[in-house]
Amino acid sequence: MKDFEALKGIWSGQVSEPKISGDDIIKSLKKSKNTFGNKLLFETAGMLAGVIVFVWVWISNPFMMWTTHLSLLILIICCIYYIFIQIKDYRSISNSESLLKQPEEYIGYLKDYRHKRYVLNTRKYSIYSIFIGIAFALYFIELYFIAPLWQTAGGIAFTIGWFVVSWRLMRIYIRREQERLYEMIENLERLQKQFSSKNSPDADTL
Repeated sequence: MKDFEALKGIWSGQVSEPKISGDDIIKSLKKSKNTFGNKLLFETAGMLAGVIVFVWVWISNPFMMWTTHLSLLILIICCIYYIFIQIKDYRSISNSESLLKQPEEYIGYLKDYRHKRYVLNTRKYSIYSIFIGIAFALYFIELYFIAPLWQTAGGIAFTIGWFVVSWRLMRIYIRREQERLYEMIENLERLQKQFSSKNSPDADTL
């Protein structure tokens, strides 16, 4: 009797697994891809605005110390690097639509893309943050000589707080991005598994 109940539980688990529509999966993938692409474009536009602001500040202010010029140069280079990476990823995710007709290749592409984005948002972002911190430190050298001490101390405290908040937000950003990409991969794998089981010889004999 116990064996019968166990066998019935196994069969009920197989039968209760929901079947998924190929069209629904494709629509969901395209929607997720477009959402992801729009996010990359929005972030790129924000960084481009940052470059314009830094260039305007550099041109319109007669800074006295070379450290400040180096600071602004580092900030601009960091922003341009970020823009380059985001545009590259946007083109990659946009041009991947042709792989939708080849599920196995698209799954491989998404897994590789997910890993690259994780590396970008962890190791490369850490290096990026270090250079941003160096740029701010160089800027505060001039601020120390031209502004009251309390303003310099306040600026340093604000910058440290900004780094802490950015680090926390980045953890959330990484988790959500990885979950979104994992969901796309999981849906494709489920669809592929469903089609494989439907086309298998065992399925024809049942």
